[in-house]
Amino acid sequence: MAAFPPFVRFDWRDMSETTDPVVERTDMERGIPKQRRIASDARVEIAVTAYFETRAQAVAFEDWFFDTINAGQDFFDWRHPRLGTVVQARIVDGDLGQLTYLDPQMQASKRGLKLEYWRSAW
Repeated sequence: MAAFPPFVRFDWRDMSETTDPVVERTDMERGIPKQRRIASDARVEIAVTAYFETRAQAVAFEDWFFDTINAGQDFFDWRHPRLGTVVQARIVDGDLGQLTYLDPQMQASKRGLKLEYWRSAW
């Protein structure tokens, strides 16, 4: 399986994480709402900003995206920064995100991405 490029850096201040619910809630006419489990695994989505120090790193990341993970379709190994474990993730909707330059020479840049993986909820 492909691995996320090791040269890509993240800033913890740009990361956010949400987990889809694994229960369905039904409001009742009277009394407390009922809840029932509808899934055994929870989808976790992580919004990250990928930072590239050089133009070559930004190009290498695009090459990895298009050539290695099939334009975002395929899963890849990614070391989750909070958990410290490797998860099989993919890029949500295959959306590479907008490239924004951080200096006038267009060397340093960044991209906003959303990654997703599934974790067992049992």
